[in-house]
Amino acid sequence: MATESIDEVYIQEWLSQSEIFKILDEKMLFFALHENQFVYVNACFKENTGYVKNELIGKNIDDIIKDGFKRIRKERDSNYYKVKVYKKDGQSIWLDACIKNLKVKEKEIMLVVACNGTEYMEMKERLKMQEEEYADILNTQTEIIVRSTMDHKYIFVNDAYCRFFGIEKGKIPQGNTFSCVYKEDYLKVKNLLNSLTKENSLLQSEFRVIKADGTLVWTEWIGRVFYDQKGEAIAYQAIGRDITKRKKAQDALKKLQDELEITIEKRTEELHKANKELTMVNSYMNSILMNMSEGVAVIDELGNFKNLNRKLDKEWSSHVVKEIETYLKDIVLKKKNNDIHKMLKEKKSFYGSELTIPTTKGNLQFFISGDPIEDKEDVVNKGVIVYRPIAEVRDLVNRFSGAQARFKFRDIITKNKRMIKTVQIATRAALGDGNILIQGESGTGKELFAQAIHNHSNRCKGPFVAVNCGAIPRDLLGSELFGYVEGAFTGAKKGGKPGKFELASGGTLFLDEIGDMPYEQQVALLRVIQEKRIVRIGGSEVIPIDVRIICATNKKLYEAIKDGSFREDLYYRLNVISIHIPPLRKRREDILLLLEYFIKKTDRSWDGFVKHIDPLALEYLKKYNWHGNVRELENVVERLAHIVQDEIITIDYLPENIIKTYAKELGKETISVEKEAFTIKDIIEKERMRKEIKESDDILKLLRACNGNISKTAKLMGISRSTFYRKMKKYKIEEKL
Repeated sequence: MATESIDEVYIQEWLSQSEIFKILDEKMLFFALHENQFVYVNACFKENTGYVKNELIGKNIDDIIKDGFKRIRKERDSNYYKVKVYKKDGQSIWLDACIKNLKVKEKEIMLVVACNGTEYMEMKERLKMQEEEYADILNTQTEIIVRSTMDHKYIFVNDAYCRFFGIEKGKIPQGNTFSCVYKEDYLKVKNLLNSLTKENSLLQSEFRVIKADGTLVWTEWIGRVFYDQKGEAIAYQAIGRDITKRKKAQDALKKLQDELEITIEKRTEELHKANKELTMVNSYMNSILMNMSEGVAVIDELGNFKNLNRKLDKEWSSHVVKEIETYLKDIVLKKKNNDIHKMLKEKKSFYGSELTIPTTKGNLQFFISGDPIEDKEDVVNKGVIVYRPIAEVRDLVNRFSGAQARFKFRDIITKNKRMIKTVQIATRAALGDGNILIQGESGTGKELFAQAIHNHSNRCKGPFVAVNCGAIPRDLLGSELFGYVEGAFTGAKKGGKPGKFELASGGTLFLDEIGDMPYEQQVALLRVIQEKRIVRIGGSEVIPIDVRIICATNKKLYEAIKDGSFREDLYYRLNVISIHIPPLRKRREDILLLLEYFIKKTDRSWDGFVKHIDPLALEYLKKYNWHGNVRELENVVERLAHIVQDEIITIDYLPENIIKTYAKELGKETISVEKEAFTIKDIIEKERMRKEIKESDDILKLLRACNGNISKTAKLMGISRSTFYRKMKKYKIEEKL
């Protein structure tokens, strides 16, 4: 013991002289042996083994290191060893040791410096076990698995790989892993491997390989490349499987897809064309629907409006729409015996029904048509209703039936002062709303005045309906004026018929030959004028009307009142404004104007039938009394258009009644006429010049009589000062004074 103790002390003194061993003594496991016995151990070694100092000093190394020192490195002069040390509690630890043999005081000393490598060894053992387990797992896979170096040398293949390529089981094949790759795909695979990086190391590809029996098959591979700490590729592993069947199916599918794509492309083009046409049709239909002159609404089974086209949406306020919806809910749909109810409940379409809806803005009257909208289950829950205002329908009927006002005041041709004054009265009367009575002989233009009044009034956009009271049979006049309902009498039309008052609502009703109206109908007419309402014959519904009445007659109604054929109270109701049209014989200055007008009008149809008129024939026409008035003159011109030859009117072509009536007064021996024939324009121009010369002479005489007083002269002539000044300038009166 004394020797061991001396040795230990000696070794400690020797070691203390070395700075490096001072560091090792603190950081590493360190001990010294002499003749295989511990002569020195540091604190780190004692701590890792669980022994105390006295238990180790003098203890034989073989007692705690039973397997001896296993050299780690295989070099001949290597001093690195793996040491398995058993701790005091029987557990073991692994040390990575470095051994140095030295002579100290002629004594052989073994110095051992080590670090604890137990964790590394345990990890190595676990890794080995995991590799074995991993290899077992890979060998049980049906996919073919291969691991190779980057120069394509085999590292590992699983059993499935061996079976697939015909390699002996359990043996890693020699040679190049690329030897099985089909030559046409070789470059593709090589380039793929070369393109991978540490950041993008995943390998995925499809290529063909050749099996041991020479079969060419398609394979699919997925794997990755492994890199070392320097970032250099060291190996790759891939998992593959046979996809030949899939490839064939894909090829077949591709062919089918190509064919299908061609078919789809063709069909798509057809559908695109059809869709374009459908879109255009839909656009057209929507445009037509939204811009229809009729109102269109979709109504549900409860009477609610779902959609309105532009006409209804713009023309109806939301308040009026609400009133109409309420009316449909409370009145129409609750009464089962009506067209709208039948449309929604019985799927029955209807056309041309009349519907009157009371609103705060007055009654709205429509002709309506409807069609049910059915869903896939054939359940009707909506319907489309087309609304056409009755006033518009009647206006349309009037236009196509000839009941329309074509003439205006500018169409009245005259130079006659009395006629001009009559036109002025009619023009002012047109702006009001009172009833008008037009009197005059047949053919003077009573209806022309009536139409002009209508076109000049605020009702010009409304209908103009004309009724000849003398041409309608007595029994039919009532139904013609007031209309009738279905079944009112034998022969009544289905659905009834509106009367002229309804058709003229919002416009003008012209009652021609009012003096020939039967007495009993005069009573009904008076009642309508007073109440502004009618009831159709056979009906009970009161229909409000808004009509201005213009009457015309060639009879003297005041005398008819005396003999009891015309009601006096009706006369005063109609004669609010009285207009008297003078006959043509009392405005002879208009004969030439009208003659020229009718010749021009007839020329358009007869290609210029006349260019000249014989002065004698003109005198006959001017002196004739024209009992048929303007209408007779127009008829004479039309007669001449059929018979005149050589484009000149002579007395030979005039009607016999004109020649006979004034043959004595207009004999050739008593009349001084021009020998040459003149055109109508020449004659009118001569007539105009003659009148202007006469008017100039009259102004000059009157001005001299008034001693040059312009105001007095203008007053005597019945014209304004400004007009008088214009006439003086026109006729150069000042130069003649």
